[in-house]
Amino acid sequence: MGRSNSIGAIGWIFLSLCLSSGCTQVGLRVERPVRSVAVVPFFIKGPSGEGSRFVEDPISGRMFVAGEIIPSARGGLTGLLYQKMTEFPQLDVVPLKEVEKVMERGNFKKEPIASARKTGEAFGVDGVVLGWVFRYEERIGSAISVERPASVSFVIHLVGVEEGSMLWSGRFQETQQPLSENVLKLGSFLRRGGVWLKAKSLASVGMDEVLVSFPASREEPESEGE
Repeated sequence: MGRSNSIGAIGWIFLSLCLSSGCTQVGLRVERPVRSVAVVPFFIKGPSGEGSRFVEDPISGRMFVAGEIIPSARGGLTGLLYQKMTEFPQLDVVPLKEVEKVMERGNFKKEPIASARKTGEAFGVDGVVLGWVFRYEERIGSAISVERPASVSFVIHLVGVEEGSMLWSGRFQETQQPLSENVLKLGSFLRRGGVWLKAKSLASVGMDEVLVSFPASREEPESEGE
């Protein structure tokens, strides 16, 4: 094998290990916080080619490991994201049912950013939050012993309505591992309670980690009497 082929093979192995080992990565915080958003229900995307292990994020083009996606994945992730958006004290969030009434899912698959901007304009919000799930495999076993751990992979984007561009993004992908197999993930192990989580719990922990850099104010609004 030539040197260039060897380098290419090593790079592919490195990419596979990085994608499958699990990580949380987020985009840069924008200078000004958004004050209002509409949350679009999650989209499901699997690999395009037969036998492929990877799937491409429709907006950023980044590669993710593809996997099984159980039927409850879309609703579960959408509910989690909407709930966590409403927990930002100064962020106005359009009711999810109202968004579902006006959005055209087919257009989002073809032109996600343009469709997000159109949806945001309908509600007069600063940004639109939308995401894709690429893997959502349920735990097989109990909290103390598993045959297969939960595995979750998703990406979230914030599209600016005025700018018509992506303001922020966060991505999470992890197959839960025991501490005995990876001592370098002690912090992650402790944050997950030292037990085997179900997919929804793993997704919730991952979403909290991703949203740390979400550009919305975390300050409590001042009361009128102050």
